[in-house]
Amino acid sequence: MLLSALRQAASTGNYLPVVAAILASVFLVFFVIPVHEFAHAWMAYRLGDNTAKNSGGLTLNPLAHIDPLGAILIALIGFGWGKPTPINPNNFKNRRRGIAITSAAGPLSNLLFGWLFLFLGLIVTKIPALDGTRLEMILYWFFLYAGEISIYLAVLNLLPIPPFDGFGIVEGLLPRNASYWIATHQQTISLVVIVLLFTNVLTRPLSWIAGFIMQFFMWISSLPFG
Repeated sequence: MLLSALRQAASTGNYLPVVAAILASVFLVFFVIPVHEFAHAWMAYRLGDNTAKNSGGLTLNPLAHIDPLGAILIALIGFGWGKPTPINPNNFKNRRRGIAITSAAGPLSNLLFGWLFLFLGLIVTKIPALDGTRLEMILYWFFLYAGEISIYLAVLNLLPIPPFDGFGIVEGLLPRNASYWIATHQQTISLVVIVLLFTNVLTRPLSWIAGFIMQFFMWISSLPFG
């Protein structure tokens, strides 16, 4: 995210988006990622699993959820991760259903906040006192970046392969042999995915999907304003 903002600033000479990107990066690391992991922990707790709560994960305290490398990557390029929320599927009444719902809770929180940030960004542009000011630009770009990356993180996490949440959602639909094979080859699959992300092979289609969702949310957000 910062790298993208810096490239844009270098070509336009406008460095206000860089300030907004820095603020949004800090906000994402210390709020959005903790909310994502908290959503997993809360849903698991609601479904009967106390593992995350007992390990200190049922909290919005950023220190319980931040992974240093994942945080740096989020700030620089817009995708990363937090500390995985521990769960024990054996504590769910329905194991597969519990895994699916708990896995979906994190990306859903990203989508909800992504929409909220875009809506707040639109509200900023409707405040007469801010019209044409630097504060308006910084706030607008801040909410735009925060919304964009929140949505992108949701799309990324919905990939139906480990270690992403999407695998937990579809795992119950897979034959047990297929699920077991994927789980045993998780490290290799994860390495391949990282390579595909850094070479833009996977990043481009994910960005297209995230962009479509973002446009849809922007359209919904504009409805109250006529």
